[in-house]
Amino acid sequence: MKTRVPVFIIITIFICGSFGASAQVDNKLVGKIICGYQAWFNCYGDGSPVERWAHWSGGKYRSNDGFPAPGHLSFEVYPDVSGYDETGLFQTGFANFADGTPSKLYSAYKQDIIEKHFEWMKAYGIDGIALQRFLGETRDGVFKRNRDSIAVRVKNAAEKYDRIYYIMYDMSADDVDYFKNDWEHLENDLKITQSSNYATQNGKPVICIWGFGLNTRVNAPENSLTIINWLKDKGYYVIGGVPTNWRTGTSDSYSGYANVYDAFNMISPWSVGRFNNTAGIESFKSSYLVPDLAYCQSKGIDYQPVLFSGFSWSNWHAGSENKKNEIPRNKGAFFWQQFYNIKSLNIPSAYIAMFDEYDEGTNILKMADSFLAIPANQYFVTSSADGTFISSDFYLRLAGKATKVIKGLEPLTSDAGVPYSSAPIWFRTSVEQGYDAILQKTNDIESSNNVAGYNSSLTPQCLALYGDTPHYGNYSIRFQGSNKASNAYCNFNLFDVDIPVNSDTWLSFWNYPLDENGKCAIVDLLMTDGTRLKNVNATDINGNSMKPAAGRGKINEWTETVCNIGKWLNGKTIDKILIAYEGNSNTGNFSGNMDDISIIDRKDTPTGINSIKNIIHNNIALYISNEFLKIDAQNYGKGQLLTINIYNIQGVLLMREYMLSGSIHNVSIQSLRKGIYVLSIEDKKEIILNQKISK
Repeated sequence: MKTRVPVFIIITIFICGSFGASAQVDNKLVGKIICGYQAWFNCYGDGSPVERWAHWSGGKYRSNDGFPAPGHLSFEVYPDVSGYDETGLFQTGFANFADGTPSKLYSAYKQDIIEKHFEWMKAYGIDGIALQRFLGETRDGVFKRNRDSIAVRVKNAAEKYDRIYYIMYDMSADDVDYFKNDWEHLENDLKITQSSNYATQNGKPVICIWGFGLNTRVNAPENSLTIINWLKDKGYYVIGGVPTNWRTGTSDSYSGYANVYDAFNMISPWSVGRFNNTAGIESFKSSYLVPDLAYCQSKGIDYQPVLFSGFSWSNWHAGSENKKNEIPRNKGAFFWQQFYNIKSLNIPSAYIAMFDEYDEGTNILKMADSFLAIPANQYFVTSSADGTFISSDFYLRLAGKATKVIKGLEPLTSDAGVPYSSAPIWFRTSVEQGYDAILQKTNDIESSNNVAGYNSSLTPQCLALYGDTPHYGNYSIRFQGSNKASNAYCNFNLFDVDIPVNSDTWLSFWNYPLDENGKCAIVDLLMTDGTRLKNVNATDINGNSMKPAAGRGKINEWTETVCNIGKWLNGKTIDKILIAYEGNSNTGNFSGNMDDISIIDRKDTPTGINSIKNIIHNNIALYISNEFLKIDAQNYGKGQLLTINIYNIQGVLLMREYMLSGSIHNVSIQSLRKGIYVLSIEDKKEIILNQKISK
């Protein structure tokens, strides 16, 4: 397997064939934005020739050994896998997610996974992909068969969803004959170019070669030129994925490659990692984009600049702190500024590196949106890592917007104008630093009356605290103050949002009162028209009033609140998320914590973790929802191995898991259909709980 480095050169080759463009498919390259597509993720058991974990981690051949787990992984961003069919997902060694969902990863070998990616490309308006083919990898017959299979699957998916594609080799020029044989294999045996969806330019099929001239590869300009000319003689339009400094032959580029670069039909210089902030992007524009474009125009060469969303490499470096979120995405502004510069120079094409590069955190494909959507025992970059909630699909939407702008279908603006969040998950946070939406300001009081600080200090407080009895993770929101009169209230600003409410919109949060008055608080919502959730006589899923003064929860205990806010706020737009305290007749201090706030659209009725609570003998508590079963055995001794069995009503064992007494364990029951089941928990072969449960 090839060792990845943070800089790459990719050359794309287009082949001229006898086929013509379909009446339904515009397969011309210039004028489009293309995404690099790795499709190199394998899981043991996926049926692929690889027969191991690959790229998620380094697994052993024909074995589940080396599966992804803490300390053994090779990727930086956890994908959002909620939209995939279960048949394409495989269990890892990471902890479950916050809601008990098992931590699984997808295999790109699966046809339905690739088709889902192309379905999303079409849905978000992305033109197509350049399928990466690492020439060195194909020297291993197992990996060659796998890449061949992926190429055919990509062809089929592109045709199904009307996207374009072409092959992009990552290689050096040290083996001319091997490359020729491999390419003719794709042409003649796999017939990869024989599709109306295969990209063309000037009537010629496209191919890209990435790596010629890069000073970490073989220095062989004669061989490089031989390959380019061979392809052009066969009728291909050849793209060169070249070093950043190709034009000057310095730094990352060998000197003496001018004839090689000039021979390409299109130049696509690598830019990933070449800048990391606003100033760097602007400097890159003046030092590279402008002179590179001028040079290409003078030589009659097309120009395809590279865009990237961000970069991170911590998990490749043993969790190095300074490599976490190393080049921040800056809520999409980093990507959009690059695109703005490209479009403002009237450059008609661009290349996004990459569609699915979870390894180094440059992906635009759906990603975990928060700490609640990743395994709790391993660091990963999330889409909300810069402190504002960003939906998992935000970068797909951003790329779709860029595609419309580059085609002239929408105007170029300095701000992309793409909403941060989208349905169905509009917002969620566990206020974890570096993962989640965090408080915009400490002690931000929107309005108050007859409230002072805690113990009569000057200012009521609302802030995120580390280790302060959080519900999940390490942080929770502490609010506190002092009630000076019976009509006291205090509204703390938490987050500015822009969330449309429909009839299926739900709010949920957890509260932890620290005193009696601390019960008199809720997570409140302020609409753009001035309406507040606390004032519309709303009730939660258990029929309890959402008025803060009604009180909720027990002192020093976490309680979940779930409310279908769409019943009362349908058609309105949420402007702010707040904590609202309203005093009852008791004056004095109030304090408590809030955690794990979410606003989600869903058709079904969530039961909520805390809405069904069955306290069973032997001090074991069950919390049941449609998604998972939470078993609380904290009061059943400590350190004893418990066996958890779930049977259908006929007594057939469906699931078995293990836990230690003295702890809490979540069992995902998403795979179970609605019905009646039997839960049995055993301690040393003795059944200590036997309970019917329903889903």
